[in-house]
Amino acid sequence: MEWQGDPHADLPFEEWKRTKRLQRPADPFTVRRVDPDRIGHVTVYTDTVDKAQDGERHPVFTPSDARFAGFFRTAEAGAVRRGEWDRRLLPFDEYLPYVGLRRHFVDGVDWDHTRYYRNIVDCIAGGSPLWGCETEAEFRDRCEDLDRLYDRIDREGYRPASELREGKLRYDEIAVNVGRDGHLLFNDGKHRLSMAKLLDVDSVPVRVIVRHQGWVADSDREFPPE
Repeated sequence: MEWQGDPHADLPFEEWKRTKRLQRPADPFTVRRVDPDRIGHVTVYTDTVDKAQDGERHPVFTPSDARFAGFFRTAEAGAVRRGEWDRRLLPFDEYLPYVGLRRHFVDGVDWDHTRYYRNIVDCIAGGSPLWGCETEAEFRDRCEDLDRLYDRIDREGYRPASELREGKLRYDEIAVNVGRDGHLLFNDGKHRLSMAKLLDVDSVPVRVIVRHQGWVADSDREFPPE
């Protein structure tokens, strides 16, 4: 078989480096510690929402929704994606789960008097189970788990999953994406990140799921510096 050589060998050096960076995968299991305040916005993305590579645009997400559409943290892990997903953002402090946890833990409002709780219960009642909960009673039990988690973080500090779990769950950290400008965007782990922000935790462990093509092309780093 005839050796074909590097198809990019004749590119100008800077363009060659850029092409090689775009081919460089990121290790999706690398865990880094970051200041929770660096994660200021929520990623809003689905295949039906973001069709930027096909030139289409669709209306997206409203802050009243309990859920958002982020990237799949397993199937998309380590991926480089182009498109407008890093421009269509929601401030984290307007994100309904965070608002609900702040109302409960800071303002002292009972869970079932928060908009977040009612929104989730309405989803369940409408036939859409969430987080393994098929009834309001099951979701109430889940909220009691959140109470215990908040108290533990307040007492012991924020501990990484590697200290608490085994097997693949040891990588179950807060998940973020990297936008084209290097900003960290929330993807998954809303309750833990909300608690870390509310308790003024100095740093939390995170995993990167998706990096924007624009950032990868222009940066020699795998992860944005402080």
